[in-house]
Amino acid sequence: MIRLSNSKKQLFGEVILPSSKSVTNRMLILKKLYEPQLILDNVSEANDSQVLKNILGSNDNHLNVKDAGTAYRFLTAYCAVTPGEWIIEGTSRLHQRPIADLVETLIELGADIKYLENHGQGPLRIMGKKLVASSNLIDLTKINSSQFASALLMIAPLINGEFNFKVNTKMSSYAYVLLTISCLRRMGFSVWVKGTYIKVSKKQKFDGEYFQIEPDWSSFYYWVSMIHLSEKADLFFPEVRLNNMQKERKKLFEIGHPSIAMEELNDGMRIIKHASNEPYVFPKELNYNQFPDISMTFAMLLPAIGCNQMIFKGLKSLKYKECNRELATIEHLNKIGVNFKSDDDYWLMRGDSFDLKEDTLFRSYNDHRMAMCVAPLSLIESIRIDDETVINKSYPNFWEDLLKLGFEIEYL
Repeated sequence: MIRLSNSKKQLFGEVILPSSKSVTNRMLILKKLYEPQLILDNVSEANDSQVLKNILGSNDNHLNVKDAGTAYRFLTAYCAVTPGEWIIEGTSRLHQRPIADLVETLIELGADIKYLENHGQGPLRIMGKKLVASSNLIDLTKINSSQFASALLMIAPLINGEFNFKVNTKMSSYAYVLLTISCLRRMGFSVWVKGTYIKVSKKQKFDGEYFQIEPDWSSFYYWVSMIHLSEKADLFFPEVRLNNMQKERKKLFEIGHPSIAMEELNDGMRIIKHASNEPYVFPKELNYNQFPDISMTFAMLLPAIGCNQMIFKGLKSLKYKECNRELATIEHLNKIGVNFKSDDDYWLMRGDSFDLKEDTLFRSYNDHRMAMCVAPLSLIESIRIDDETVINKSYPNFWEDLLKLGFEIEYL
């Protein structure tokens, strides 16, 4: 447990963000399948990425992905097209997370996959083999997971037959399907996208030897939240650029304020905040269908900067993350006096009763994002977080970076 605070309420300095685990995980799979000699620089130190990197670098056919959900899904497709007998397993919580839609689609393509315990859940036994598309259309419209679609897109050049994928462009986190397409193109594959149809070429034209993985934008938003809650700030983020492979940048301008200025430089991004008493002007609703992982950060921020009511949309997938993030967010908000109602696909937040008390204790739920999304509140009052170690899943240096910027951390 830690106590976190910032008595100066100001932020000045440089923040070197962790590299994107989303880009890292895709490029690790693509490197292993198509370009083993490719040099990947700035590989993410996040637990998920390190688990995947270590598995792909080993000769073991019994794969324990622990709680790495992305690795679990990507490796399921990878093993299906890679000769050999494979066992994929993880934590009990991971086995409860959805996998059936991906497995059943792979089986339709000829994959040999068996559930070793409960139907529709891990662990899995996979006999890798050549897959064949029996028609010119692989219909993924019933799949509502961007990771399932991404896993299939990455093995597409190895599936026999000429075919198109048909996808649901309104699926949760579809932006990550677009990220996968960007990674495939970077590896030299032509990818055609027309409406709901995607086709990946079989031929590869790759002439590079080196790929640098960019900083992680989902981690960037914790700092954006802190800038909003600070009295003054001047932070520089090396290598952070608006022109990047990740689409989360689109959310940067939805919550703005005259006191905050952003400057894109040749070597990164600078954000400055000066003292101001001007009130915020908020939109009526925010849709996080494409980026649900950053929704909790904004849910915690908005009542703290004077937002009395907000509708959040596009959050169906939060129930199936490392924890049930919908219930966890509701508990977080209740602790700061915020009323919150949820329906199937939207949240209604009423923040006019915001009240953060000194040393409020927040549970992490063994979920990295549920711990980090409350950290910015320590610029208002000291807070406690029950398990500080969970951040290793995506941002291992988070607490160290806070210390460098003047935060006080007491280990309890």
